[in-house]
Amino acid sequence: MNYSFKRVLAAFALGMILAALFTEISFFFLKKENRPPSVIELIIPAGTADLIRAGETPPEIPNDLRFVVGDTLKVINRDDENHQLGPLWIPANSSATQKMETEENLIVECTFQPGSYMGFTVQEPVTWRTRLSGMFYAGFPMGTIFAVYSGLIGGEKKKKKTDESIS
Repeated sequence: MNYSFKRVLAAFALGMILAALFTEISFFFLKKENRPPSVIELIIPAGTADLIRAGETPPEIPNDLRFVVGDTLKVINRDDENHQLGPLWIPANSSATQKMETEENLIVECTFQPGSYMGFTVQEPVTWRTRLSGMFYAGFPMGTIFAVYSGLIGGEKKKKKTDESIS
């Protein structure tokens, strides 16, 4: 292999390694859900309606929920009053389900939160294909830039050697 080919190959390898590092760090900080779709249960405990009327927050119920596309939300109402969560009507001592089919951020009306609203975040699940495509789409251009700049730097070195040999 000649020197230029090795230099370009090393530049692409460096670009891919840095892209892999940056995309994995980004996935970590973005807190993307890295799991297959499943059933997520939300339980409304007994006495929730009384707590809401008193202006208190039921401690077991989160303010917002995170889902991946394909998850099914199952709301189990153990309270003695009917409740509503967005389009779901959950009669006392029963349950209702909703499948999360599209990626979106929602704020829905909720009768078991003091503020009467709950937030949903539905996002695409992160798969190994997602990660590999992120690495490629970042690594290939980065490797190209490194290869171009390594050619410029390598060209300067060759020019200096040629100038020194002529003198």
